[in-house]
Amino acid sequence: MSNYVRHFVLTGDGRIRELPPEQAALVAAGAGRMPEFAAKRVRYLQLILDEDSGNEIRIQSAGASIRFDHDGRLLEAGPAAPEEQISGFEHDAVIQWVLRDRPSVGPTFH
Repeated sequence: MSNYVRHFVLTGDGRIRELPPEQAALVAAGAGRMPEFAAKRVRYLQLILDEDSGNEIRIQSAGASIRFDHDGRLLEAGPAAPEEQISGFEHDAVIQWVLRDRPSVGPTFH
């Protein structure tokens, strides 16, 4: 079984940005900066993909609201306020983005 963790930032203007794992780890540890989000609060979505040898993929997701200081360093992370919730459309769009390179098989009709 293989596990993959993917990190996404969702902005108030509708953009979705994927963060490389190394950058996400540095930002979470306070050692990395994201100047484009300086003094801003954005939404964060983490996807964990579990793939087994039987071609089944399980996806777990967790969302949060994250706030950056004036230098673009992570200041806090916590539950999203009601007005910051990740919509079903945004959630599904991120999942489809993650799965875009996986081969798809059409339905089997019996």
